[in-house]
Amino acid sequence: MKEDSKMMKGSQQPKDMMRWSEEMDLALLNALTEEAHKGNRHDGSWTSEAYNNVVELLRNTIGGHITKQHIKNRMKTLKENFGEAYDLFNSLSGFAWDPITRKFDAEEEVWDALIKEKPHAAKWKRMCIKNYDMMKYLFGVDRAKGKTSGTGKDKKKRWEKEREKEKEKEFIDLNDSFEDAGIRETESNYVDETPLSPSNFDAFSQGQSNQSNGTTANRGAKRKAHVVEPVESQYEKVSVGIDALAEAVKDGNNRSEKLYQVVERQVVVAERQVSVAERQVDIAEKELTIIQQSRPRHYSESDVWNVLTDLGINNNCKMDCYRFFCANEQKKRELFGVPPEMRLQVLIDMMAEANKK
Repeated sequence: MKEDSKMMKGSQQPKDMMRWSEEMDLALLNALTEEAHKGNRHDGSWTSEAYNNVVELLRNTIGGHITKQHIKNRMKTLKENFGEAYDLFNSLSGFAWDPITRKFDAEEEVWDALIKEKPHAAKWKRMCIKNYDMMKYLFGVDRAKGKTSGTGKDKKKRWEKEREKEKEKEFIDLNDSFEDAGIRETESNYVDETPLSPSNFDAFSQGQSNQSNGTTANRGAKRKAHVVEPVESQYEKVSVGIDALAEAVKDGNNRSEKLYQVVERQVVVAERQVSVAERQVDIAEKELTIIQQSRPRHYSESDVWNVLTDLGINNNCKMDCYRFFCANEQKKRELFGVPPEMRLQVLIDMMAEANKK
């Protein structure tokens, strides 16, 4: 019994493990995009409200017992797969991700140059990466900033390091003023017994002035350094954000151009298909006309009576003509074969010839 229970436990899937399909990944990325639009992501981190909304949405659309940990695990896997492609192609020119083939497209000579420099890139020439555009929107900015850690512990460590750096920049050594005060106190206790003459008085004043200016300059440099360093740090962050935004716009333009070309090709194909269909309809109509003309038509007795009525034959002759044509199939076809305006004359000639016989 113990061995059976161990085997059952070993075969059971861990609670945090879950098999994801392509449809589930797409639903997850769409949900995350919606939460990003709502503002439920701050500095690359998702809020608790965002996770709760995504879990509820996926439970309603996909079903199953999806948890917050399932979402985090899948996001980490997607980031790892996306990061490899992003790090390779994001800074390269001449490459564009095709949403139709879901591969990176480039000219053959561009591929050859990349593979020659980085042989491991050869696999991406045939490998697909799904939903790259959505993942770049969701994870690209963090990747550009170097914030690739997916777990809470990694982010906490990164934030602590950043706070320590900020504290070091904002720290001011207050001992500077005390050191200066000590120096001034020592100098004030020192008495030069040399009598002051006009010449050495000027020299003494000039030395005091230079010493005072040097101390002031040192303090100004320190204060300037403490002010400039945080500004430069903020500038670097803004610069990284602008670069990431520019890359996103560039990538969006490339995707738009690709989609436009695909649509153009589809329009051309559709026009050709319409033209072929029109030609097929014309051919079918001609064939139908030929078939109708080549096939002998059968005229009924009511058709004969209606033609005689239309021609205005009086009742005395009408019955004789009717019997004549009903008994003579060949004469009937001859009568119906001529144009309507000539049928009366043909009828008269046929009846006169029959009377002679």
